[in-house]
Formats: sequence, structure tokens, C-alpha cells
Amino acid sequence: MSPNVPSDATLVVSRDRVLADRLRGMLEEGHHHRVQWASSYGEAERILQNHQPQAVFLDLRAGADPEDPSRLLHHLSQRGRNRLPVVAVSDAGYVCDWAAVADLIISGRLSLPLDRRQLAHLLEAELAQSLFDAPAGPPGPRIVRSRSVTCKTYTPEMADLLDQLVMMAAHDVTLLLVGETGTGKTTLARMAHELSPRKDARLLTLGCGAMPSELIESELFGHVRGAFTSADRSKVGKFEAAGEGTLLLDEIDVLKPAQQAKLLRVIETGEFEPVGSNETRVSRARLIVASNVDLKELMERNEFRADLYYRLNTLEFRVTPLRDRPRDIVPMALDFVEELCAAHQIEIHRVHPDFLACLKSYAWPGNVRELKNHVRRAVLFCRSGELTPDDLAPQFAEAMQGRPRAPREASPVLAPTGATLPEKVAANERAMLEQALKEHDDNRTATARALGISRVGLYKKMKRHGMVGRTPRHKKG
Repeated sequence: MSPNVPSDATLVVSRDRVLADRLRGMLEEGHHHRVQWASSYGEAERILQNHQPQAVFLDLRAGADPEDPSRLLHHLSQRGRNRLPVVAVSDAGYVCDWAAVADLIISGRLSLPLDRRQLAHLLEAELAQSLFDAPAGPPGPRIVRSRSVTCKTYTPEMADLLDQLVMMAAHDVTLLLVGETGTGKTTLARMAHELSPRKDARLLTLGCGAMPSELIESELFGHVRGAFTSADRSKVGKFEAAGEGTLLLDEIDVLKPAQQAKLLRVIETGEFEPVGSNETRVSRARLIVASNVDLKELMERNEFRADLYYRLNTLEFRVTPLRDRPRDIVPMALDFVEELCAAHQIEIHRVHPDFLACLKSYAWPGNVRELKNHVRRAVLFCRSGELTPDDLAPQFAEAMQGRPRAPREASPVLAPTGATLPEKVAANERAMLEQALKEHDDNRTATARALGISRVGLYKKMKRHGMVGRTPRHKKG
């Protein structure tokens, strides 16, 4: 391998000389690429430390190299603004151990036997996304661990939330978690408890929305014998039972005004009386409250007490829904695969890229909880040791059918003669955006969701291609 790699070269990484020569010929003869060959993952990593090729073709076939590709894949993922288009040459799914980083950096796939038409479509269309979407910095996750909880995110908003929650966990203050059902509020509350000075005491949870309204006060504050018809014995409430630990009250938005007033009193003074008793008791527990809805909106509709809202909102944490955390879906799903394989004693070693594509195409109205449930189903149905779209529920096939056609199925746009690769992919990206917007009646929210990017990301792309001032057929979402 020559130590001087041309800056416009395409790097082919494969231990298979026959495959490398075949791919070199297709790239040089059909697409005028200058090709350099690395015969191992380690050699490719050494080359990339000092050189910037225009693309990398990476042989990831089972047994293609005795080395583990994880190190090279992580190196490619850490290149910041120098991120490269990476094409996988593969005849099977990704190994679970490195599937998350592979999904993050791989722009397209070549299946065997090598096909000139497939390569042409990939070069003209599929690499556009990676050329224009290189992140500004290393995409490493923010990880927070407590005794029984590990929270990992690649989403900046969630990383900020975790950092702030860790800071506040150390202080004896009431926390408010707001987020849609299934976003992980209970998990975050457990993490906060386990990172607090109260970690060795109890964590109790009360789901207010799952209880009849007339029983909530008894559950919270307890009652004395004879307090109501069925009270044949006294009962200790959650505030008292939590002792020096933590009490999580979920769905507090269902509390009635009188119950909200009593909750405010406990937050401010710690004092309460069991139902049917005049004896004032003092809670020593730390309180974390959670809601599935925006309490400010309820307050503005006079459905939630303003004094309680303003007491809670000073330490309010809004949990991002999964649809706004696209980079977290695959790593989270793979963590669930590992957990559920151990729980059900099932061996799964590989995951097909189309399986991951299905997960990313789905809207996840049930958030993290729904993701885990569907991964559990897929693990239980898997019989081949490799997760594929066939292991998923039928609605995922429907979600994929609703997406714009994949770039490999689209006709490449012809750029002007002599155009550079970036100019060619820019023309193709604009064409793909035009097509996606057309298919969704210029609704930007629906278009962004279908393309698997954020609405802000779609706007930036449209602005870059001079499409922001376009006249829509319908009002944009």
C-alpha cells in the first residue's frame, strides 16, 4: 500500500484480493475513481489517521477478516466534520456487538455478486445523505449509570436533561418529569433516586391515573379505621411508608383540586393527615412527580392549581419523545436485544440492516416502552440467529411502504458534464427532497419523519438547495 494516498482516492478495505480487484475495476473504469486498497481493517485505520479519501468501501462479510471491525468502525464514526461516505460490502447482517456504530456511519450496502448497476445507483444517490449530513463533532453517547439503571443517549437535548438530573439528584428538592407515555420517566426517577443520598432507602411509586379518584387520598396519606365504609382497619399511606426514601407520583394531572391542595401542603411543609384523622404527621420522603401532559396548559384551562404548578415548574424536566431521538433508536434497540436474549435464553448474533431501517421508519407513538415490546416480540420470533424485518409486527411493513422510495430505486439525476462528486450528489439530494415533499403534499413534518431526519434538518437542507422560498401547494406542517 502506498503511504501517499491521493485525497480524491476511494479506499477499498478487504482481505479478499479478488473482490478488491473486481471493485477497483468497476470504480476506475465506470466511474473514474482513483482507488487505493487496504488488505486489513488495521491497515485501513492507519491510512485514515493521515489521509482523507472521498469514500470507503468496507468488506464486512462474515469471516472476511480475522480482525474485529469495531475499532475501524469507531474510528470512522469519530471523524467529526471529516466524516466519510462508507459503503458496506456484505452478504449478511451486522454483528450485534458493532451494529449500532455500523448503522450510524454506513451510507449504503453492496450485496454479492457485485453488480455495476447497483454500484452506479449507490454512487449517484445513496452517498448524498452522508456527504451532507456529517455531524459537527464526535457522535459519542452521554452515559449515566446508577445502581440498576443505565441511561445512554446520542441526542443533545436528552444529554442535557441527564446532566441536569444528575446535578439535582444530589439535592433534597422536588422534581417534575413531564413527557409522553412510555418515554422513560419512571426509569429517570429511579436513576435520580439511586444517585441521591437516599439511595439506600425505599423508592415507592404510585400511578395516580390507575386509581379511582376516591381512593387516591387514602393511598397517599393513609386512613384510620372507620374513616369510610370499607375501612375495617387503619392503613399507612405512601408518604409515610416511603420513610426516608423517595416517592414517585405519576400522572399527577389527574388529581382533583382538593387533592392538589393537600399535595402542595406536603411539598411545602411535609405535613398531612390520614383520611378520617385529625392527627398531623410529617413526611420525610423526597418527592418526584411526573405527568404525561403539559401542566401549564391545564393551569391555563383552570384544571390545575397555579400555586402548585409554579411550585413544581422551577425544577421541571421535559423528556424528549422517541420520534425526536432518531439516533437513539438503534443503540437502544440493540441494548434491548442483548437484555431480552439473556432473559429468554435465546441466541441472536446478527441484525440485518433492513431490520434497523424498519425501526427507524416507525413513528413510535408508545415511545421507549413500545420499542422494547416490539424488540421482545422480534427476539421471541427469531429462529435464524439474525433479526430481520420478518420478525417484526405487520405495522412495520406498512410503515416502510409509506416511506419515499429508497435511493437505489430512484433514477439518478444527471448533473452537468464534468461535475464533481459533491455536485452530483447535491443534485440528487435536491431531487430526493423534491420527490419526498411532493409525496407528502409539502408537509414538512411528515416529509422529515418519512426521511428519518428532524424537521430542523429538513429545513437546513431546503435552505442549502434554495428551496425555502418555494410556494407550497398546501400549508406546510
